[in-house]
Amino acid sequence: MQPTRRRGSRRSSVKEINVEQERGMVGLEDALLHSEKDRHIVYCLRCEKPQDTLSTHLARVCMKNSTPEERQAELQRAEENTKNWTRDRRVWDYAEMCKLYTNTALRLILLKDLRRKGFFIANAPQDTDTEVIDQSSTSTPIKQVLPPTSGSTEEAGEGAAETSDSGSSDKANPTWQKPTILRMKMKKMGLYAKFPPETALLAQFKDYLKNTLLVTKCQQEVDNVSRILRYIQPTGKEVHLDFLTKSKEAITFIRELNSVKMSPSTIINYIKSMIRFIEHLKLDLKLAKKDQAFHNNCQKYIDILKTLRKPVLKSLCTDTVRKRYDWFIGDKQTLHDCQRVLRVTMKDMLGIYGKLLERKHVDKKQKTLFRYYCEGILILKHFQRPGAVQGMTTSEWFNKRLHHGRVCVGVREHKTATMQIATFALTKEEASFLDHYYLEIRSGYLKDGVDDRDKFFLSISGRPVSSATNDLRRLHEHYKLPNIRSQVVRRVAGTEANENFSEEQKSAVAHYMAHSTEVAKTHYRMRTMEGVVATANLFSCLERSTSDESGNEGTSHRRKRARETADEDVKDFSTFLECFPVGVTGQPPTKKQRTDAGFLPGRVFYDKWRVAQYNQRAEYLLSQYSRHPPTVHKVAKIIGKEGWKGNHPRPEDIVAKWKPAKRVQMESDAGIISSVTKQSWLGLAIKDFGGSKGQGVVSTKAFPKGSIICDYHGKAGGRDLCIDAQTFPCECHPSVETMGRKINHSSKNWNLKPLHCLINFPEGARDVILFQAMKDISIRKELCFDYGVNRKSFRGGGLNLEWLDN
Repeated sequence: MQPTRRRGSRRSSVKEINVEQERGMVGLEDALLHSEKDRHIVYCLRCEKPQDTLSTHLARVCMKNSTPEERQAELQRAEENTKNWTRDRRVWDYAEMCKLYTNTALRLILLKDLRRKGFFIANAPQDTDTEVIDQSSTSTPIKQVLPPTSGSTEEAGEGAAETSDSGSSDKANPTWQKPTILRMKMKKMGLYAKFPPETALLAQFKDYLKNTLLVTKCQQEVDNVSRILRYIQPTGKEVHLDFLTKSKEAITFIRELNSVKMSPSTIINYIKSMIRFIEHLKLDLKLAKKDQAFHNNCQKYIDILKTLRKPVLKSLCTDTVRKRYDWFIGDKQTLHDCQRVLRVTMKDMLGIYGKLLERKHVDKKQKTLFRYYCEGILILKHFQRPGAVQGMTTSEWFNKRLHHGRVCVGVREHKTATMQIATFALTKEEASFLDHYYLEIRSGYLKDGVDDRDKFFLSISGRPVSSATNDLRRLHEHYKLPNIRSQVVRRVAGTEANENFSEEQKSAVAHYMAHSTEVAKTHYRMRTMEGVVATANLFSCLERSTSDESGNEGTSHRRKRARETADEDVKDFSTFLECFPVGVTGQPPTKKQRTDAGFLPGRVFYDKWRVAQYNQRAEYLLSQYSRHPPTVHKVAKIIGKEGWKGNHPRPEDIVAKWKPAKRVQMESDAGIISSVTKQSWLGLAIKDFGGSKGQGVVSTKAFPKGSIICDYHGKAGGRDLCIDAQTFPCECHPSVETMGRKINHSSKNWNLKPLHCLINFPEGARDVILFQAMKDISIRKELCFDYGVNRKSFRGGGLNLEWLDN
């Protein structure tokens, strides 16, 4: 019994062992299969897709109709291909990439993409040379190698200004800038990479700009050169002079700048910086020891850059003309419109001002808006450039002077090439606003370790405001108003001053707005507080005259007093005119002549005399053109013939003011009399339209509305000068084609109307019917009038012409 039992237990234990072994083998197979799936991913060379088990994939998909031998051969081929790729094809040589891909931007993008996908790059540039590409794919702040110069603007190096409060965006990095769309495009194209700042040639160039050319803010120019050189030489830490032989890369760089829509002015700055860098190389003493070929290469490179600059300059001119045309045809803004934001914000600013007076709490946002408003006062109301606002210092604010009820301030540094100082005369209210900004807000912006450079306007970070233009734009955006730039308001102010002020007042305006040195030479006068205050008061009058609400201001008492003062002025000025008659010719009386005649030495009557002569000369010029409008060339010719050197209207103004002559003027106009007598009307031709229409008259030149085209000429029984034409040609002018008789009828599309005049001919007055243009007539346009004219068509002026009713 026991042995039997032993055999059964032995058999059961053997079975259990076998089962365990089978389970172990299955688990081992699963583990091996799983490990094989993890270790060997093979691509199918037929469908080019990765497969965990290629043999199963071939049997089920790509080679399901093939034999096992064919599938095995395909499997071996795929495995061999994978081994070869891992061994040889995963490594790229950067030197070979440079030969295959000449475009630096595309090559760097490919390099970055290959590294991301796990490829190995032999002889690759260092990470610092390509980190700009990595930064373009992220939204992290941009870390610049060199801190930008204060107050510099940058549009991908030049145009896009750093925001005023950028320092508060990243306290750890004071050079942080918000990425702009243009800058991001440049980075993606590989146009923004630069050499390290310690590069020898670039450091020497910077020293040359600062110490030799005295360019204090030269960092941007150095950066422009660094970007061009890095594009030409994508690897290495030092600049090699062999870039002088690589003009093709420089041409490509300029084309790439155009492709990213960089403004022509910024591209010109890049070319200008590069030309200055090469000129520096030619003057360098160490490099001067090289052979003549080096100097020849430098000169050739400069010539290439100048050639590249020509189409860019042409593009700049085209862009400027386009902007001027858009402004010309667009809606014109008045000074009142430009200063709208100051009126809209006044209530809020008075509330903040009251809090500052009472030393109450003002939050950061309100402080910033108050600063924007103070900057807006200087830009929009006193027409100062943003550079003057940014350059104003606390020392200059301390040196302000109270003169005739206004606070006068002068600014020396305003980032322009003009030799003028920026001056403005604030009202006491405006000065109080700026003073409380200085005392209550600016003092809170000051921070230890941050250089304010003594500037009056500071950002929250404690640094000087870098763009007053951006601050003004933010003020408009906050109140949801259209942005008004300083150039716009200065242009509008200059235009309105030109229309309303005398020549001397225009001179004061040119000084007040700190125009260029050329304008300063034209209107030269040393700056005085009297002149600044007087000009500020002039602008105040101009603002009131353009204000929509100006008609409602003042009381009846003030108006009465103004009329009394005006009567006194007229009386005195009439005496002045008796002593010094105004004429088209002649010069205004000098100061000595005025004082000798018993008048005050002031310029009030002198200015009025000049205005009167100016108006007389304008009327004289307009009187020379009664039938047709004048041209700029013809008016300028008359001015030169008269010998007028000053105090005369511009030819453009005369052309703009011309209006068709009135009937009284026509009746004695020598040009019309001559044209009727000789039948010599210009700009007309007879055309045969064929068919039943026959001949008609067409214009060979453009006629503005109101122009006299010709007369209705023909035979009027027994009259010396015929009116109603019955025959062609007429008997009084047998050899001349009289145009009036050939004008066709149109009751709907007529563009002429008859005008009855009693022309004063030398032999006596005679009735003449002239044709006047009812609208602007273009060239090659048929002339027509309504034949339904009769004696009553002239408002009683032709009742004696009985033949008109026939």
